[in-house]
Amino acid sequence: MEEIQRGTYKDIFEQLDTMALITNEHGNIITANTIYFTMSGFSREEVINKKIESFIIGNYHPEKSSQSEVFVKTKDKSEILQWLIVNPVYFNRNSDSLCIWLLTDFQVSGYDPLTKLPNRFLLHQELNKAILTARKNHSIFAVLFLDLDRFKFVNDTLGHSYGDILLQEAALRIKHAIGNHNMMARMGGDEFVCVLDDVEDEKGAEQYAKKIIAEFAKTFVLKETDIYITTSIGISMFPFDGDDVESLVTNADTAMYRAKKKGRNQYEKAKADISAGSFEKLLIENSLRKALEKDELLLYYQPQVNLKTNSVTSVEVLLRWEHPDLGMISPGEFIPIAEETGLILPIGEWVLRKACQTMNDWQKAGHPPVRVAINLSARQFLQHDLVDQIKMILSETSLEPNLLELEITENMVMHDVHKAIGVLHQLKDLGVTISIDDFGTGYSSLNYLKEFPIDTLKIDRSFIYDIDKNSNSVALTKAITTLAHDLNLNVVAEGVENYKQLSLVKQFSCDFVQGFYFSKPLSYDHITDFLLNQKNTIRKNA
Repeated sequence: MEEIQRGTYKDIFEQLDTMALITNEHGNIITANTIYFTMSGFSREEVINKKIESFIIGNYHPEKSSQSEVFVKTKDKSEILQWLIVNPVYFNRNSDSLCIWLLTDFQVSGYDPLTKLPNRFLLHQELNKAILTARKNHSIFAVLFLDLDRFKFVNDTLGHSYGDILLQEAALRIKHAIGNHNMMARMGGDEFVCVLDDVEDEKGAEQYAKKIIAEFAKTFVLKETDIYITTSIGISMFPFDGDDVESLVTNADTAMYRAKKKGRNQYEKAKADISAGSFEKLLIENSLRKALEKDELLLYYQPQVNLKTNSVTSVEVLLRWEHPDLGMISPGEFIPIAEETGLILPIGEWVLRKACQTMNDWQKAGHPPVRVAINLSARQFLQHDLVDQIKMILSETSLEPNLLELEITENMVMHDVHKAIGVLHQLKDLGVTISIDDFGTGYSSLNYLKEFPIDTLKIDRSFIYDIDKNSNSVALTKAITTLAHDLNLNVVAEGVENYKQLSLVKQFSCDFVQGFYFSKPLSYDHITDFLLNQKNTIRKNA
């Protein structure tokens, strides 16, 4: 009878549809099922009596029942991501204890290991159930697609451990806003989906979106570090915006993408006549990967006018993309995608090299030197070899370092101030000029400003836009200019579009201006003409 039972247990063990192993109290593998050997590629001789940790990588606790995310090693030296369930089995005192290891695909487990929320696979099942129920009851429900704003920046700046804590905390806040009676899932990365079956119309769904946005208005505290993060939300309604899972999720995703394009930290509703959002994003990403090699990227230049000399001493480089089918694509369309995909790094390096070479060619043609100002992206600034890269480009293009100006934003440096200060000092040691762009719109930490080895503050165009109508913009522009001069920094007023604005920034003693009043961004041929004829052009408008 005992032998029959053993045979039955062995048959059951072999017929499990997931990888399974058994170890003894010393952690040695005493058996494994056929699926394990098939998927791992190892033979029984290579596995039996070997330590379990030689074949499974991750955090697990064989002394107690637990679940965790692990990697299973294979013979070809690859790794398979699996969901591990560990179950120790204790017999009487005279018998050895055993441990059963069950390894399943994440889709089979149905839950995200980090947030403990349903995953994409389980969401698909639950949405199908919600659709069937809604059809039967002639009711509606809403799908909310959420994406955290600037999550990658937090991850890249502070590290993945901070990112994981942020995702867990974000999940809790979203759940608190929608209530336990509504379903929520993690799609992957920093994307979440909520299924709201207690709404009667779009207004009900919008109220939930507003609650979620309000939850994100509170500070996130990650390991005693304060973080401000927002979320963009897209809303689709069954059956109006789709009557199947794919349509509902895709249309909500498209609406979310539009919310991001409009400035983030807001929600957008799906529109029946708009389904190109996600497709457009995919199309742009695929085309962008080939844009460099196809020479589709262009540099435009906008002059910065020195108000003391009424001459152009520097130009800011602005990136443009001329797609063969879609025409000219604005940076607002493709730069966020480049940031998200990591394509910003090769693109950023190309911009640096191209701009430096162009300015050197300008001098070789016998023209007076002009400084070129280039915006660094957050990812570029965080590169460990940024300083070496710039040093190499300056050497290759033979451009004098003082003719290169690097523009950074406050937000780029405030997440890890001490590291940022070190990088900035290394850049200054190369001899380049450094400016803070969009000053006044970020953290504006005056405590650290005195420690940054910078040369220039660029007042954001949002202060200049209504400076002739808004007393607050006047006060802030005056204050920033005074502060900068007290710190021996130059001041650039961005976005000057009319004579009234020009008169006021002159009155406030700004050193340089940039904007459409003098010139829009120009192609290389047109900026060349502008620089050659600048005396007549600037004096006429100054």
